Amino acid sequence: MSGIEDTDTVAYFDNHVPEYSVGRLAHPATFISANGGASASIVDIGCGAGNTLAYMRDATGATELCGIDVSANLLERTREEVPGCETHLGSILDTGLVDAIGRERFDFAVIAAVLHHLIGRTRRESRSRAELAVTNALALLKPGGHLIVVDEGFSPPKAVDAVFYLKKAVTKVTSRRVGILGEWNNIGPPVVSYYTNEQLVEMVQARGAADLVDQVREPANLGRGVNILLSKTDITLISQKKPVEIR
Repeated sequence: MSGIEDTDTVAYFDNHVPEYSVGRLAHPATFISANGGASASIVDIGCGAGNTLAYMRDATGATELCGIDVSANLLERTREEVPGCETHLGSILDTGLVDAIGRERFDFAVIAAVLHHLIGRTRRESRSRAELAVTNALALLKPGGHLIVVDEGFSPPKAVDAVFYLKKAVTKVTSRRVGILGEWNNIGPPVVSYYTNEQLVEMVQARGAADLVDQVREPANLGRGVNILLSKTDITLISQKKPVEIR
């Protein structure tokens, strides 16, 4: 996976072994229950330690579950958390991995807090990676299947650009978090490339390959001082893959 995998980000999450908060998956779980329920097949892209898959299993009753992650350590945790879960080591940016897993297999694909971690050398390259991730996620879905993206939207764009390049610079001199104005705010690793709400909406529609069918936006507080420079929204976007036209 040379050139695809961000080894610094993998190392960061291996060391911190995070469990993504399942609170923001309540709406996706409700949507899955209403549109698939126990018969649904779900692939969690960037499944981490597996607690999100366990939550969706418990909340929806679905038993056909699959997890993809670039970290072997986290996939081991996923198998412990969700016994019998199908797991795949690799990057959603790897089209070969998508082929190996199988195209048009799943009813739902979940990408939670992943797109902003797909880092390139520049903001433009990072966005291209995020767009490729969406394209490959849609490839895993059956026609009519749903892509669920849970992420954080930031604005204004120029301030978000500045955060990206500042983190790039700081990580060249330290591998430690550098906190600033709040517990979760930092200018150190990992490098992230956040997008505006509008950019995320464009991504999940994948240049017309999918229709946006549902969304939830909740303003978030970054803390006194940071709110002056940046605004943040916790955003959930659900798009439906269009059926392939037969000509």
